[in-house]
Amino acid sequence: MKKKHLSCKEIAKYICGELDEHIDSPQCREIKRHMEACPNCTAYLDSLKKTVHLYREYPNPTVTEQCRKELFAVLKLGKQKSR
Repeated sequence: MKKKHLSCKEIAKYICGELDEHIDSPQCREIKRHMEACPNCTAYLDSLKKTVHLYREYPNPTVTEQCRKELFAVLKLGKQKSR
């Protein structure tokens, strides 16, 4: 019987709750193996860790309206006209 490997989509689904360094479940070991070989998932986890760090470091940042507009434009989150 061939062992099923987790896909990147499955990794993303479980990454937040399963990657505590002290967890040693079979699923956690599979996730860690996947992460060692997958640069996309490694970058995703890195991004999550940085985001959590920034939220802890700067809980109430002040952002100018211009900065907010530029960020939303880059992320394409600006107001969209209804059709």
